[in-house]
This record gives sequence, C-alpha cells and structure tokens, in this order.
Amino acid sequence: MTQTVKDRIVLFTGIIFLSFNMRPAITSAGPIIHLIQQDLRINNLATGIITTIPLLAFALFSSFVSAMTSWWGNRKMLFVALILIVMGMFIRYTENVYILYLGTLIIGIGITVINVLIPSIIKSDFPGKVGFLTSIYSTSMAAVAGLASGLSVPLAVGAGLGWRKTLLIWGILPILALIVWIPQLKRKERIEVVKQDKMQDKSIWKSAIAWHVTLFMGFQSLIFYCVIAWLPTILLNKGMSIQMAGFMLLLVQIVGLPFTFFLPILASKLKRKWISIAIIAVMNLIGFLGLILFHQTGLLVLSIAIFSLSTGGSISLAYMIISEKSSDPLKVAKLSGMSQSFGYLLAATGPVLMGFTYDQTKNWIYPILIIQVANILLLLSGIRAINPKATIK
Repeated sequence: MTQTVKDRIVLFTGIIFLSFNMRPAITSAGPIIHLIQQDLRINNLATGIITTIPLLAFALFSSFVSAMTSWWGNRKMLFVALILIVMGMFIRYTENVYILYLGTLIIGIGITVINVLIPSIIKSDFPGKVGFLTSIYSTSMAAVAGLASGLSVPLAVGAGLGWRKTLLIWGILPILALIVWIPQLKRKERIEVVKQDKMQDKSIWKSAIAWHVTLFMGFQSLIFYCVIAWLPTILLNKGMSIQMAGFMLLLVQIVGLPFTFFLPILASKLKRKWISIAIIAVMNLIGFLGLILFHQTGLLVLSIAIFSLSTGGSISLAYMIISEKSSDPLKVAKLSGMSQSFGYLLAATGPVLMGFTYDQTKNWIYPILIIQVANILLLLSGIRAINPKATIK
C-alpha cells in the first residue's frame, strides 16, 4: 500500500516509542539489584539469573520471530510484543523470586520481538533512509536505557519507592507505545506473499555473509555486556568509590550517544565503509588499554569515555548492517533473528568467562585481554559484514 506523509510520520513516531522499550526494563534493574537480593533473600547465583534471563531470551527466541511474522505480520507482532512487556512488568511486582523470573522472561521475549522486527520495518517502509532512521531509534533506545539506569537508585532509595514500584514505573512506556502503535494495526500486510517467499528461501544459516553479520553482532554485544557486568568491580579494585564506580555505568551509556547517532550516518556515506569498523575497534583498544594502565580517576574516566563511544556506535552500526544486507524485508527479519539469536548467545559467555578468568588469576588484566580478543574478532567480522558488495540475495 502507498503511504502518505502522515502515515510515515505516524509510523516513525511508533518506531521511536518502540525503541523506548528496548532496554529500560533491563537497565532499571541493574543499579538496584542489591536491593532485590536483600529483600528476596537470595544468593548471588539466583541474583545473577535476574540479569541473565533477558539476554538468554534474546538468544533463544530471536530465530523464531521471523517465522511468527508469516502468520501475523510485523505490525501485529510488535503490538503483541508491547503487551508482553506490560504483562511482564506487572508479573514481576512480586515477593516470589520464581515469579520474578517469569515476569523477566516475558519481558525478554517481548523485547526480542522488537529487536528483530524494527530493522525489517525500516527496510520495508523507509528503504532510502536506513542509516538515518537506525541512528534515530538506536539513540532513542540508548538514551532511555541510560535514563533508566540513572533514575533507579534515586527513585528506589531517594524517593522511597522501593525496587518493585521503581521497576513498575517503567511500565508506563510500553502502555504509551501501545496507544501510539494502534494505527499500524489498520494497515494490511502482504502476509501470503511472505509465506510463499519463506518457503522458497534457502536457509539463511548457510550464508557466509549472514555469519559475518552475526559474529559482528555477537562480539559487539559481548564487549558491551562485559562492561555492564564488571566495570564497577574493576573500578572498585582500582580504588574508586562505590558511588563513582556505579555512576560510570550511566556515563558509559550517555557518552556513547553521539556515536550511536552519527556513526551509521557516517558509515552510510563512506565509500570505504570498513573505516567505521576500524574506528570502533581502535577506540576499544585505546579505551581498554587505559583501563589497564591508569589508576587516576581523571584518566580512568577519559578511558571509559573513549570506549563508551565505541560501544555506543557499534550497536547502531550492527542494526544498520542488518537492514542493508538485503532488499527483501523478510530476509532482513531472518538475518536480524539469526544475528541476535546466536549473537546474544555468544555475548552471554563474555561476563561468565571474564569472571572465571579473574577467579583463576586474581588480576583484571587478563579478563580485559579477553575483551581485546573479542575486539580483534569484531574488527575482522565487521569488515566483512559491512562490505556493500556482500549482500543476501
């Protein structure tokens, strides 16, 4: 169906509201995880599961999303995803840790659908503005994620809301997104054509370029979640105060916003697109090298800011690459599902491997070197993935 300017504006607004819901349900829990642990009287393993569940949901359910769209279409699936997030938000308002797990899993499944389908929607409805719109929604996602991290402690402790009400507050965002997304349910999608194409397609898992994209997605996610999991502990080990170390996680997400926005736009205009991959790899190297070498607070903050730009730019760059690898929105959805399924599974190994390495060596240099191995692999896979001549046909 032909879209009017008004239709495009309404859809664009809907995409922005969807992006608002891609991370705050997760990032709002991290800063107050100790309050949850104390209140529910659970051990470190049980506490760690709370933060691991969404990541595993991304890994386990991403590959199924494109198949489900063959029945309902992208727009209805995204509406269902928002309903799941709202349900999960209310379910985890509980005193039972297992119900908390269930609510977190439901939220993770809802976010998985949004993760996978937004690149497909952009490719289908805004094929000439993939880089720009990827920048917009990735930046919106990161900004609200950072806001959720920064407000959790002030809301839970400063305002006296406690962890349950603090987490529940973010349920306002998916409710608003449901209202904004309602007009999309009136648009018909050519689901029958999608079914036929799906049957005729060879498996995307056999595509070499799809694997390069998947590995790039995986390694950039691995680096980010290693930072989220271990940066405060590393900084405490260097003598930084617990308040300052916690604030660094907010800094990571806020400082990365400029690259989240501008790097896909820059990459889309470069003749040698691999330069954008090299930029994030070099900034990772410099930033994490500073984290190893420096102990002064100012130099540590500068080092963190440098690799924060890299982690901010890499996620939006990954989404842009996914959207540009095929002219077929269905194949984009399949690639998005594959890259996020295996990619997040790969990412989930990073924090565990870093923790295990530290337990064995009692020195944070070696875990940080693991990040640099991932950085080299990110560079190699990213150069192949972003090659404009390598497409999925």
